[in-house]
Amino acid sequence: MYEFFENIEEYIEKAKSAESNTTSSNAERECDSFMTFSGHIFRVKERAKIICEQYTNLYDLLTDCKNKSGNNPNYNKCSEFLKYWVNFKLIESMKNEGHTVHHVYDLLEGQITSNVNNNINLNFICDINNEDLNKMNILYSLYEYYSELKTIINTNPEEGKQKLLPLSSACCINYIKANYICNDGNNIKNSKFCEKLNTFISKYKDLYTKVDNQGPEFSNNFIKLEECPNTKIITTAVTGTVVGLIPLLGVLYKVN
Repeated sequence: MYEFFENIEEYIEKAKSAESNTTSSNAERECDSFMTFSGHIFRVKERAKIICEQYTNLYDLLTDCKNKSGNNPNYNKCSEFLKYWVNFKLIESMKNEGHTVHHVYDLLEGQITSNVNNNINLNFICDINNEDLNKMNILYSLYEYYSELKTIINTNPEEGKQKLLPLSSACCINYIKANYICNDGNNIKNSKFCEKLNTFISKYKDLYTKVDNQGPEFSNNFIKLEECPNTKIITTAVTGTVVGLIPLLGVLYKVN
């Protein structure tokens, strides 16, 4: 289930591209129809069309999802990522009226494949339980912030240094949530998640030397994971309440 995190930086890049680019003309009509017939399932009707367009863009970019041959080691990773992405996007936007991800995805796929140019027939899209989806969301967010930080550090340190503090602060919040899940014996129940978290920690710490080499004017804007505050706010923050998250952000900004 967490296998796709081995290629997560590539998938994040493709997801961002799919979400920012305009849809291909051969899917626009089908996505309009999906909004017309299934828009009532979403809290905001227009989200049905947006997700449909983003999905067709993303599927076009995920070439490994189209190659199920035995010599393609990335097929399972790609399919697990696409399943995660569909779950995240739909759960985020659907009304809470008993509709399953699997059912809504079938409606979306059926609408898209009404066009002969869109031959999509995926049987691996199913519902991810809420606990696993929440953990995946935390890991995904960590890697999103990490990818942005890595790009700044490697390619644009001078112009991007003002973004270091807000990005590493946001990363800190999600790291605290993730670390809480893996503490006090929880790592046994969440072994796969904690294994992937440890991989993330290792990658994030690889940034430290490059950050320090830029000098204090740069490094003072970057929060290392071990500098994330260990306070009573953490427990509240893990629940995702605004009351807990706002003071935690304040603490993080005071670290430097």
